[in-house]
Amino acid sequence: MWIGLDPGLRRTGLAESDAQGIMAFPVAALATSNLAGELTRRYGDGSGLQGIALGNPQRLDGGVSQGAEARDLIAKTLRALWPDVPVHLVDERLTSKLAAQGAALLGRSKAVKKDKGQLDAAAASLILENFLHQKK
Repeated sequence: MWIGLDPGLRRTGLAESDAQGIMAFPVAALATSNLAGELTRRYGDGSGLQGIALGNPQRLDGGVSQGAEARDLIAKTLRALWPDVPVHLVDERLTSKLAAQGAALLGRSKAVKKDKGQLDAAAASLILENFLHQKK
């Protein structure tokens, strides 16, 4: 299984792939301050993971965005937690916007506004899905 992470300073969206690494599914939004504990609780020593698709926040012009600090913090946490699990940086431009548009199409805009974690998990799913399609 692969996991995808949408990095944030307060919350980090989490997604998982199916066993074959074909499809991505939103799972949850985790508190970034306790990310190592939450990931360990869910995935143990990481031996069941094929790798991690970590969102790489960039501005539309390709420059460094505000989210780079969260990305770097999470990448450091992942390396310390599971040094043998590969971490792949994946362009995450517009994933949150696309997730919000998807929620709107499904009539879920109000629910997402109340619980931003749903949006973070959906964005993580898009990040992972993009990675899985690129690696084919």
